[in-house]
Amino acid sequence: MVIKTNKFKINSFLIRVIFLSQTVFGQSNSEITLDQLQAAAQAYYPILKQKELYAQLSVSKKQALNTNYLPQIALVGSATFQSEVTNFNFSIPGVVPFSQKPDQYSFGVELKENIFDYGAIKTQKSIESMLAEIQNKQLDAEFIKVKERIDQLFATLQLSIENRSILQSKTLELEAKQNKIASQVRNGAALKSNLLSIEAELLLTSQRITEVESTQKSCLEVLMLLTNQKFDSTTKFIDNQKNYSLKSTNNRPEFALFDLQKNTNILREKMITKTNLPKLYVFGRGYFGRPGYNFLNNDFRTYGMIGAGLSWNISGYYTTGKEKKNLQIASSIVTVQKETFELNLNALLIQQKEELLKLDKMIEMDLKIEALKKEILAVSSSQLDNGTITTAEYIIDLNADQQARSMTLLHKVQLMMVKRAYNTTLGY
Repeated sequence: MVIKTNKFKINSFLIRVIFLSQTVFGQSNSEITLDQLQAAAQAYYPILKQKELYAQLSVSKKQALNTNYLPQIALVGSATFQSEVTNFNFSIPGVVPFSQKPDQYSFGVELKENIFDYGAIKTQKSIESMLAEIQNKQLDAEFIKVKERIDQLFATLQLSIENRSILQSKTLELEAKQNKIASQVRNGAALKSNLLSIEAELLLTSQRITEVESTQKSCLEVLMLLTNQKFDSTTKFIDNQKNYSLKSTNNRPEFALFDLQKNTNILREKMITKTNLPKLYVFGRGYFGRPGYNFLNNDFRTYGMIGAGLSWNISGYYTTGKEKKNLQIASSIVTVQKETFELNLNALLIQQKEELLKLDKMIEMDLKIEALKKEILAVSSSQLDNGTITTAEYIIDLNADQQARSMTLLHKVQLMMVKRAYNTTLGY
């Protein structure tokens, strides 16, 4: 009896060709580490480009504040016509009658410069610097989410690559059994159902390979999008810090952000006080027109004055107390936000430490289980060759071996990612 297995042989051949091509031709000098991926994402991520814009905006605002040191210059002018004017028409010998012109003109320039501002401009500049830094820290805090996403993509990619390798090894193992059983079936030494079981498992394995390759492709495309880099199936993704050292100090940008917000409120309180203090200034005024300061002179001419003045906006004190209280409340809110953030962060760090201890123990047991499953599979393979067990029993042991290897891989990748997550939680 002749068994038709051409379809499965063709599929097996294609899988073998793909596997060998990746093994032989897939050796590429193109390597990239997770840290390099993070650096590329940080350099490319559009939102971080706002830092430069915030810096430019801060410089521009400070330059605008510098203009307050310059004299305030105003061009003024007026032309009026009065219904009545001053006139002298006394019948006194020797006194010339005088009548002021009803049309009067005044065109000129007025200058005013503050002598002392109690450091208000300097304080406002400090506020602008802090506001720019606050925006930068907010961007840094937001980028942590991107770092976590890249870590997850890298882990999924690593699992996909390694699982594909495990599945391809399983395919080669099944193909070897398929050839032996096919020969036995042709010679009447084995049942056709044994061969069909192997062929079905080959199809399931091929299906699983297609699934992990799709996951791998998806991860590659997203990583290329986030990092603006080009990758392909030959790119080697390397975990360059397999033995991660856990950080002990907290470097989260949110803590600097909270402190900056509170310090900004303190400066704003000082600014309120300085704004409401008396202002001493000097001024100068120069005009051309008539009648000028000497109203007895009707001729067009230049005239002016210089002097010093004092201004004090007393009405500003109506709201000073409330404005300062509002800022103090805002600072208290920031304090509560900082305490809440720190509490949640510490809770997360405790969970991550426990996860690390658990994974260490699980990997230790995984290695023992994997060794045992490998021995069981070797025995099972020999028994199948000798016809003392069925293919179904062999496939169970083969899948158990694959599951053990996959579980060890999963836990190792999880351990690496939890270590990275722990350091990321601390702001590294």
